[in-house]
Amino acid sequence: MLHMTTELLEQLRNKDEEAFKKLYQAYVKLVYHIAFSYTYNKEDAEDIVSEVFMKVLDSLDTYQEKGKFKEWISMITRNIALNFVTRDKHKEVLRDEEIIKKTKNYNENYNEMIIMFEEVLDKDTVSIMILRFIYGYKFKEIASILEMTIGKVQSMYYDGLEKLRKVY
Repeated sequence: MLHMTTELLEQLRNKDEEAFKKLYQAYVKLVYHIAFSYTYNKEDAEDIVSEVFMKVLDSLDTYQEKGKFKEWISMITRNIALNFVTRDKHKEVLRDEEIIKKTKNYNENYNEMIIMFEEVLDKDTVSIMILRFIYGYKFKEIASILEMTIGKVQSMYYDGLEKLRKVY
């Protein structure tokens, strides 16, 4: 992940195109994964990604430099994805397995892991597993992103591991 320096933040606040490219490249996969875990739809997740990066640029002045940027951008993504899903509740979400596989092809190990998670676990637990295993978030960070208690995240995580052990 990109280390958010004061200099980079200043460049982003000044709408520096190169700084934005660095930011985008560093966080696009994370943002997409979180968005996709809420929508299970490639186009909707891509729309959310665009909206997140616009929101991040518009909200840079509110970012506290002592905070963790990865956590901050994850929270923005989660909130936008939740709003999107809530706003489009009436829309039927189709889980196209081919699209799901294509979106995860950047790493075969991750691809297999995510497919395994999705076959056995519920949507919230899949999100926890992805954030924990692929992005290395701590339970506290996951709890903050998903707006759950640490205890609930840990419980779902360990229950999920147990379900995976029984199946595999």
